[in-house]
Amino acid sequence: MTESILAIFDRSTLYSMRLSEYLREHLKLSFGIQTFTEKEEFIAFIESEEVSLLIASSSASSGLEEMIKERCSAVMILEEDEFKGPSGFDEDDGFFHMSKYLPAGKILERLLTVCMENPDGFPDLGIRHMENECKVVGLYTPLSGSGQTTLAIQMAEQLARTNKTIFISFESFSALTQTFDEEAGQDITDMMYYADCERDKFCIYLEKIKVRKNGVDYIAPAKTAMQIKEMGCKKVRELIALLSREAGYEYVILDLKDYPEGFFEILSMCDVLYTINRNNSADQYRMGKYNKVLCENGYEAVLSKTIKCFFPDDCAGASYKKHVGELIKKGQEVLLLGA
Repeated sequence: MTESILAIFDRSTLYSMRLSEYLREHLKLSFGIQTFTEKEEFIAFIESEEVSLLIASSSASSGLEEMIKERCSAVMILEEDEFKGPSGFDEDDGFFHMSKYLPAGKILERLLTVCMENPDGFPDLGIRHMENECKVVGLYTPLSGSGQTTLAIQMAEQLARTNKTIFISFESFSALTQTFDEEAGQDITDMMYYADCERDKFCIYLEKIKVRKNGVDYIAPAKTAMQIKEMGCKKVRELIALLSREAGYEYVILDLKDYPEGFFEILSMCDVLYTINRNNSADQYRMGKYNKVLCENGYEAVLSKTIKCFFPDDCAGASYKKHVGELIKKGQEVLLLGA
């Protein structure tokens, strides 16, 4: 497959270098990034190569509009004079305009929007990643108020130090989004839709929808239990396959609280499952009923890869993090046995 090319053209070597470095570090889409400061070199390149996306300053691109239109699928013009911004992306000249002096993060955000608005120009654009085997780590307990989400987040953050990790919550009316540094515009239901109907543009939508915090990528949870139920096991399985194959995630963390259709099948899908327990008669009784239901329905294998754990009331501090680290090691032992 031919690599999609992102070209940067600006006469300022310092500006081009800094923008290029920022995009190489923060843009996870599998663009081949080329940077130009000389007009002749830029012309020679686009005459021989088709450019999927060009980011060019207005002064550098002046006089080259027709050539650029012919050779570049999408074009972002960085305006150097005072720029108030267009009302939308339906510019008469077919170029997308924005101020050159916006923060690099805003340019990246606009770049992703351009990719979504003009998806035909980026066929099968994936995410840069190494070939890695993806492990699905599930957390589920039938006990309420167990601290499961706190454990799931801490586990994801520790795994993300050395592995590419994404966190998916199946909890309705979740307070998880309150912890994000920025409000999520779309959630898991939107991601499921794109995985089903816009699969070839999956990675573009993922980069736009996900939220990153403390090294972990999050997809915001659905709002209601009904939305979660409608997802179903098949859609969850397909989403995880895309996150592994197209996006290169090494760990997918499933925080399972509400129940998608085919819930036991999702439990079976997990490579390792953590179940929080408590030492009181009522909770032990509930845990026994949960185990019995699994066995009666032919899901004994779920129990064989389940790690049961007890937690102190204080879920903070170094001792808690150490305990989570020990649980991760136990999980890796289960993964090795199942390999």
